[in-house]
Amino acid sequence: MNSMDNTLTSILAALGGSVIGATTPVLSNFVLQRSVTQRELTNREIAQREDLYSEFIRQGTACYVKALSQSLENIDEIVAMFALVNRIRLFASGSVLEAAESFVKTLVEKYGEKNMSIDQIKSVALEQHADPLNDFALKCRAELREIYERGTWRRG
Repeated sequence: MNSMDNTLTSILAALGGSVIGATTPVLSNFVLQRSVTQRELTNREIAQREDLYSEFIRQGTACYVKALSQSLENIDEIVAMFALVNRIRLFASGSVLEAAESFVKTLVEKYGEKNMSIDQIKSVALEQHADPLNDFALKCRAELREIYERGTWRRG
C-alpha cells in the first residue's frame, strides 16, 4: 500500500509540474498581450485628444484674433468652434470642457465689442501678455499627463 502511495504521489507531482510548466508561458503571454493592448489603447486615446485639442487651439486662436479686429461677418467660424466644443465634450475631463466653453464664450463676447486696430492688438498682447487659450492648454496638458500616468506604465 505504501509503495502505491509513493507511486501515486510521484505521478501526481510529475503531472502537476507538467501542468504548471505548460500553463506558465500561456499566462505570461496573456499578461504581456494585455499590457501591449492597453498601451496601444492609451496611446491612441492620447493621440486623438492631442489632435482635437490642437485643432481647437489653432482654430480658436485664428477666430480670436479675427474677433479683435473685425466684426462677425460669417457665423460659420463660431459654429465650427461650438462643434469642436461638442467633440471635446465626448471624452474630455470636466475641467478641459469648462475651459473650452469659457473660451468660446469669451470669443463670442469679443465679436460683440468694438474692433481694435492692429496697433491696439499689438499693445495689448505685449503689455498684458494676454493669452485667452492659456487656461485651456494647461488643463489639456494636465489631462493628457493623467491619462499617460494611469496607462500601462503603472508601477505596482
